Amino acid sequence: MTPTATGLATAAGLVTATDLFSGGGGVTEGLTQAGVHVQVAANHWPTAVATHALNHPTTEHRTADLSEVDWRTFPSTFLLWASPSCVWHARSGGRKRPPAEVERLRADAGAIDRATAFAVIAAAEVHAYPVIVVENVTEFADWTLYRWWLDGLRGLGYQLRPMVLDAADYGHAQHRRRLFIVATRDGVELDLTPPGLAPVPASQILDSNPGKPVSRRLYVSPQIEQIQAEGVPHLVTFRKHAKARRADAHQLATITAGGNHHGIAIVLDGVPHHRMLTNQEAARAQGFPDTYEFTGNSREVKRQIGNAVPVGIARWFGQRALAALSTTARPALAA
Repeated sequence: MTPTATGLATAAGLVTATDLFSGGGGVTEGLTQAGVHVQVAANHWPTAVATHALNHPTTEHRTADLSEVDWRTFPSTFLLWASPSCVWHARSGGRKRPPAEVERLRADAGAIDRATAFAVIAAAEVHAYPVIVVENVTEFADWTLYRWWLDGLRGLGYQLRPMVLDAADYGHAQHRRRLFIVATRDGVELDLTPPGLAPVPASQILDSNPGKPVSRRLYVSPQIEQIQAEGVPHLVTFRKHAKARRADAHQLATITAGGNHHGIAIVLDGVPHHRMLTNQEAARAQGFPDTYEFTGNSREVKRQIGNAVPVGIARWFGQRALAALSTTARPALAA
């Protein structure tokens, strides 16, 4: 007999979710804070899966290439969250979009990477999740097969709402614009009115460490020379034409998997000091609590943090999904 969503929620006292391409757990952390139980999480990188399992021991964990799994072996849940690889969509590192005819023939190096998005359609066909959230970089919408991919979800009965959100509007001390595609079916509708949170300045997530006195010329020296207010931490960015910005009035730029763009500078008694952003500060900017533990070496931790979905955005979506499912006659889940 096919279980109903209402029956499962009553038995467990929880609404369940599946977290695909789960990384180190930003989505699961946010959904958990919202009151959603992430039943299963899957990712291809064992180090990220180990981090996820360490912090979310009640979730089932699978290390797998999600382009090749049998979705019948996964449990049906109310919510699917998927963050397919963005590596060959993003323009970071000087990467250029391949010509349409090359991408269509799947002959360029990133074609297989981009195709991980098809796992969403394959999983949805089997499980008919009432709510799906897909997160990616904004360039995902420039993918040659993007409209075809959307039509695949529409063909499964989903109503779609693409939206671009900035983490700074959802309680984070960083600007991070990402594309979110919200897909719902069976009469479920999410109220996606922005929460209207007050901006959080970077100073709230920074440690008091001023760094070392600047004893040589740095790439960011022109920015440090702009600092006029003593004793106030400033954000300096390792990018061309960047300007020093007061940390008590601005957010960080986007936290990346490389993690080497953010510096902190402060002038004390006329002496400029400088240091790089720490992994813990970057994790705070992504919304992870200080109690969250990461596995791997420093570079691997940096990668997990930079690839994460901001916890606050995932929490907001989880809250919206809970509200929608509690006011809608919940459809039956796939067996």
